[in-house]
Amino acid sequence: MALFTAAPTPILAREPAAQAQKKPPSKTPAKPAAKPAAKKSKKPAANPALSLPWPKNILALAGEGAVLVVDRHAPPGQTRELYAHNAEKHYVPASILKIVTSGAALEFLGPDFRFKTDFLLTKNNDLWIVGYGDPYLVSEELIIIVKELQKRGLKKVRNIYIDDSYFQRDLILDGNTQTRSPFDAYNGAFGVNFNTVAFQKNKQGQVSKAAAHIPLTPLARKLAGQTKGPGVFTFNISESPQAAALNSGELFKAHLNEAGLSMEGEIFAGQTAPARRKVFYRHESSVPLEIVVKRLMENSNNFMTNQIFLTLGAELYGPPATLEKSQAAMDTFFIRHGLAPIAMGDGSGLSRQTILTARQMAEVLAVLEPARYVFSRSKDGRVLSKTGTMSDIKTLAGYLERPDEPDRPLSFVILLNGQGYAGVRDLILDILKNRFLTRAAGSESAGQAAGAG
Repeated sequence: MALFTAAPTPILAREPAAQAQKKPPSKTPAKPAAKPAAKKSKKPAANPALSLPWPKNILALAGEGAVLVVDRHAPPGQTRELYAHNAEKHYVPASILKIVTSGAALEFLGPDFRFKTDFLLTKNNDLWIVGYGDPYLVSEELIIIVKELQKRGLKKVRNIYIDDSYFQRDLILDGNTQTRSPFDAYNGAFGVNFNTVAFQKNKQGQVSKAAAHIPLTPLARKLAGQTKGPGVFTFNISESPQAAALNSGELFKAHLNEAGLSMEGEIFAGQTAPARRKVFYRHESSVPLEIVVKRLMENSNNFMTNQIFLTLGAELYGPPATLEKSQAAMDTFFIRHGLAPIAMGDGSGLSRQTILTARQMAEVLAVLEPARYVFSRSKDGRVLSKTGTMSDIKTLAGYLERPDEPDRPLSFVILLNGQGYAGVRDLILDILKNRFLTRAAGSESAGQAAGAG
């Protein structure tokens, strides 16, 4: 399947890697400390496990964690599991859960699925916005929308009414801790710029746009007034899901004003549009689901993933979207592929309620293999993968592409829960690359391949 050309990701798309550090972005840049006298730099000591023979090196590094390497393309009679350690133990996956959610979405909705947003216009120029969970409804999209509304004859707006009833209102998924950190944003049927605000502030305290295409809303100015020190800041809207919807309406109003369209009334969030209505303009996202998935995987965007997770339930079982409907959709996905369903507190991996095994993740990787281009590719071109990171969780899953046979990739899963694993998943990945991409993996005997556990 051809990959669409992706536009540059907006300033608000990228999230912190360490998801469990529930702290807002630093408000004041640290002052540089006085430089100590120059010392000879010492290289960090190599991990002793690296000097051990295979597979003792993996065992020493992984410890109580899990490592699994699978060759789905092995000829009949040859070992498919090239290495397995603790493959049936359960672990918190963190952000590699995005693989599961993305796989279900691509299968049920299709790679060409496009999210929609409806606009209704009354005779007295009230504008209704009906959201359907678009995860990539960013300012660039709003600019396109306003131009289309103008083409259809919109000249002024009295009030803006926001209908976000496609999602259960005030829904807060497990793992959301209501901090200001961008990765911790609320979800909603109508959310713009990932339900975050961005601004920059200079040393004199003057506030301006963080990017030319992102207007300053009243909430952004309020937060800027509460923020000390200069810099560029991105915060999520942690007051409530309703406050997030209202800020999205303010962003839309700002884009109307920038296009020369006046608005004289107010913004009303939490409304429900008339059941019988005529759509003035239906906007379909400028990018299909496959590109949305690629972008959320590259940026590990929790908001985007959970928008898809919730939409999936509503699309399959009818609105409003609820956690129960999304869980039912994921159960169906697992069962149809012969897997035991897993309980999911959210779709992005923020929830610690969600646990799975390396073998379960490997089965999902098998389903996604034809669409593995949505994963991030390593600099050396040999690995397509997704990381998962919390303070005490380091996970990694994806594919090892053999240079001579790129269409026959190996799948791998690394699940490390607990303290002391900083940097370990990368060391394990390097060992796996050296072991399985520099020799014919299928040539190993079953005893050599099985490893331990």
